[in-house]
Amino acid sequence: MYLERLCLRNFRNYKECDITFHSLVTLVVGKNAMGKTSLLESLYFLCTGESYRANSAVELIRHTSEGFAVIGYFRSDERQGTHIRLDAIKPRQGAFRLKTDGVLQRRRSDWIGKFNVVVFSPESLDIVKGSPTFRRRWLDLLLSQLNREYLEELQRYGDILQHRNALLKRLSIGKGSVNEISIWDKLLLESGVALVGARHTALVQLSGIVETTHLSLTGERERLLLQYTPGLDTPGMVLSDITNLTDSFSEALARSRRNELRRGVTLVGPHRDDFTLDLETLNGNETLSRETARTYASQGQCRTIALALKLAELEFIRGDTGVAPLFLLDDVLSELDVKRREYLLAYLQDIAAQTVITATDKDVMGDELTDVHLLVVEEGVIINEN
Repeated sequence: MYLERLCLRNFRNYKECDITFHSLVTLVVGKNAMGKTSLLESLYFLCTGESYRANSAVELIRHTSEGFAVIGYFRSDERQGTHIRLDAIKPRQGAFRLKTDGVLQRRRSDWIGKFNVVVFSPESLDIVKGSPTFRRRWLDLLLSQLNREYLEELQRYGDILQHRNALLKRLSIGKGSVNEISIWDKLLLESGVALVGARHTALVQLSGIVETTHLSLTGERERLLLQYTPGLDTPGMVLSDITNLTDSFSEALARSRRNELRRGVTLVGPHRDDFTLDLETLNGNETLSRETARTYASQGQCRTIALALKLAELEFIRGDTGVAPLFLLDDVLSELDVKRREYLLAYLQDIAAQTVITATDKDVMGDELTDVHLLVVEEGVIINEN
């Protein structure tokens, strides 16, 4: 699918605007960072039903308004000559509504994945340097866009975890019966194994793409290694085989029981999963050093790692669906050195993915890309330059 038109009503910095997209690559230029970034944020919200920056959808409402609407018209590849309309509407009071061609989508799992999206922004560096929560969220959103069953299982696991934690809290203060915990153990085990299995399969595929992409971005001077580390209370555990996952998870629950009853919280399970990012410095085929990226990588290396992860995400989605997702790049070109910028722009030229890039200067792209649609943002107004 291809986004042909975007309508914004009272979203962040925009009171009202309509944007028509004329080519695969759109460059959004402006001195006000918020205006440019808000446009990308609206596109991301339209595709996922959430923001990649704000903690609450209420934060996306223009301060003088009672709600916002984001409307997108997508050209369908499957139905020639037809369009799909997606509406995301959020009143200041109450839940947001999602519609496809005017039909209300009652569950987020019915909405997400209609049109897939990948975003690279300053917040993407949290995947590298931040807590495991950021890495889990990145992987969960990727899989949720591609697999409705995964999203529903993730939501189910969250409900089970909430009930189990409530029971543990009561037990920690001497209320309730310890026998009740076995019921929630069984449910947690079933749901958790399903999530871990899906994450393991995805990370095995992603690791190969990430390694290749990162080698290209660094001129084959650095290799990025990605490895799944499940939250099963075993320090340094790496999951390479899921054959005995049910037994491993069950044993981890048994080992942690005493601490869980004392602390009143679930200590093992996919809600504590992580994956490691190790960076190898290379000299030809020889590995000179290997370090944990989160601890030792420089700011420039972290930015390159995050970009490699995002490009791998794009390739993973395209490989799964046969269609490249919408690719959003928030002020990334000015932060890359010449070689990395050339690689990225050449990559974008080859993949034919609809891309929206923000920048403070239109000359930052040079002549690497052809047929670029230019939008200029000035004080909350979007001007179509070509």
